[in-house]
Amino acid sequence: MPNPIDMRSSSIRFSAFCVLSALFLVPVLLYGQSNVVPFKSGNPSPEADGIIYSLPRNLVRIELLVTKTESFKGPYAEFAKKYLGINTVINDNATVYTVEDAFISVLAETDPDQYYFVEIGEKSKKSQSMFIGLNEQGYISSFAGIADRHRNTGAGKQGTLPPSSGNSPFIDLLQPSMLERVDTIVRRISVDTTTIEEIFVRKSVSEKTTDQMAREAAELIRKIDDNKFSLITGYQEVNYSKDALEFMIGELEKTKKEYLALFTGKSRKSVSSHVFYVTPGTNPDGMLETLCRFSRLEGILPRTAAGGESVSISVFPLNQIGSIRSFVEGRDIPGKKKRGFYYRIPEKAGIRLTVGNKTLAEQNAMISQLGVVTFLPSAVFSKVKFSTLTGGIEAVVTE
Repeated sequence: MPNPIDMRSSSIRFSAFCVLSALFLVPVLLYGQSNVVPFKSGNPSPEADGIIYSLPRNLVRIELLVTKTESFKGPYAEFAKKYLGINTVINDNATVYTVEDAFISVLAETDPDQYYFVEIGEKSKKSQSMFIGLNEQGYISSFAGIADRHRNTGAGKQGTLPPSSGNSPFIDLLQPSMLERVDTIVRRISVDTTTIEEIFVRKSVSEKTTDQMAREAAELIRKIDDNKFSLITGYQEVNYSKDALEFMIGELEKTKKEYLALFTGKSRKSVSSHVFYVTPGTNPDGMLETLCRFSRLEGILPRTAAGGESVSISVFPLNQIGSIRSFVEGRDIPGKKKRGFYYRIPEKAGIRLTVGNKTLAEQNAMISQLGVVTFLPSAVFSKVKFSTLTGGIEAVVTE
């Protein structure tokens, strides 16, 4: 009697999820028998025909957003109270770093310890066709290149706001800074009853003192306030349009702000992103690793640096699959019958990022290598869908 499956399709397909990209996710068709051999338990015979695939493992991506705040003392700070009556000013140049935010995400890469060989028997070659979903390179091992690109990122790329031109953030508003003095000298010479006057004009140039320049800046600030008052009250008796009036007042405010900064000082902020990648091991007790060190005065430092506080990540299993682990260990008997595709049952884990005693971020996530690896029966399921992130089973269909 003909098999009803053969009446629906002329070829029998099966595939295993072997890729980390959703673009190549395909269902797995497991008609007929197959035998999957782990490489770690003994390499398959070089004479055997088959397909190689591997399972993914997870790595944790950590991104730190660090804000750098630079404070610059104004050149006329000591005259702020004298000429403007302002007490709140920046008195010293300083740079301070703060961790603005932190993000944790879980990615996948090929696990070098989980390679498998799908044996294709003579019966399958004669009467069945097989379709296994791999990545775009044809083999799962090609995903190691993507993982390398992730890891080579190191401490991460930085994106900063463009600093203002030059070392000083202050605009040189007072020009010129030199003071020209013109002295008129009158020389009187008396000869008998006649007086002769000789007039000499002598010019000299001297640099203005800081006090003089501060006083001029304060006078300009008051003039700006006077001009703004005249525009608002209509003193000039000119019928400006609303847009023109708003534009002129805005420009006056911008100029006033620049002059005030000469007294009060300026602050400049920039944000940098630092990215780290950590691959948790298989230790059932979890892991604790130092990523770097952080100093409020120096920012992100290498983890071997002497100063700053330690920035650490801890990954700890929540032990939710203890009974499953015992079951899998009991059925994984060497030499026991043929086996179908191997897959992972991930373990839920807590991930915590700290700097010193302060928690920056924490979340729970499924970590595949903290779980267990087991296998499907050789010939039971018609379709199996595997997770692109953990290598676990997402859906199973039997026919």
